[in-house]
Amino acid sequence: MSDLLDMRSLDVESRAVETQRIIRTGTVWLAAAVLAPVIGLGPLVAAGWRPFDLPLLAQLAFWLGTVAAALGVAALVWAGCPVLGFRLADAYRQKVACIRIGIVVNLSGMALCGLAILLSPA
Repeated sequence: MSDLLDMRSLDVESRAVETQRIIRTGTVWLAAAVLAPVIGLGPLVAAGWRPFDLPLLAQLAFWLGTVAAALGVAALVWAGCPVLGFRLADAYRQKVACIRIGIVVNLSGMALCGLAILLSPA
């Protein structure tokens, strides 16, 4: 019976298991980070709206948020990609930082873009 249950495979706190979880959740966060702006901005752009229609301060906030969101997406891409050329300990450390930073920076950037659009005069 003990041959059937390898205790290492049940260790959900191991770096290997945690790295696999980060890769899976990083992929889901990446999909959400890519689809959310498309769903939100797609109808606006289709209706003829352009970021250059915003007042200067709102335009600055919009483009700053866009850059921040893009940097967050880049970090989520790194978090979601498989471990190829790094030792597990290094990959684990990188992926933990990338998913945490990527989520915060991406959501902050999208929130800034949304506020720039919603708070600008019509």
